[in-house]
Amino acid sequence: MINACDSPYDLPLYPLLNPASCHDSVSFVVGWAAFSQRFNLGAVDKMLLDAAHDAEAIYHLLDQQQVEPFIDLNKRTKKNSETAGDIQISPEGVPICPIGKKMKPNGYDCTRNRQKWRCPLACGTKNTCEIPCSTAKYGRTYHTHNKDNLRLFPKTSRETEKWKTIYKRRTSIERSNKREKIEYHLEAGNHRSTMMWTVRLFGIMMCQHMDAWYAHRKEELAFLKSHIFPSAA
Repeated sequence: MINACDSPYDLPLYPLLNPASCHDSVSFVVGWAAFSQRFNLGAVDKMLLDAAHDAEAIYHLLDQQQVEPFIDLNKRTKKNSETAGDIQISPEGVPICPIGKKMKPNGYDCTRNRQKWRCPLACGTKNTCEIPCSTAKYGRTYHTHNKDNLRLFPKTSRETEKWKTIYKRRTSIERSNKREKIEYHLEAGNHRSTMMWTVRLFGIMMCQHMDAWYAHRKEELAFLKSHIFPSAA
């Protein structure tokens, strides 16, 4: 299911039923391809996905379509990666300084598509590190480039508050699924064919959109109550 996470009403946009044996990442690629061909009401600039979709191919797919991915990491190792210098890269894509501390994000350079990191013990011109690894006035800095690894080095670093704030919106899909299963009793249908499940799901989605239209224009439509339910008015 593709959902509008920026909607205050948790609106579903495009469902696609797949076999239970189909992995979430594969289902997403198929669903995204179908959705991209049909959706022409606006532009999608961000995609929020859980750790099941943490595959490098998905990052490249979204990047090719100029969509910024916000995907939770599915950690595959606990070891830091080596670089050409004395800086290491953690499994989360954060540079580790020579004394083993995580460096702090310090802005993104859009012209060069790279994230800047600074010494974790430096604050302005003050540096409390007992063994500084740089003579620079503002401490050691390091850059990570998107082209090196889209998965570990996204445009918006996972260490920033911006990333965490945006990713919180992913709960929208959980609320939408809950409404479909509990309020509209999606799983109560004893259907045997995919076609019938699809028809039922689309009917429920239309009801969700109708609820949103009414909630958005509740005051404007209040006068209809006296016409439709005269006894209740």
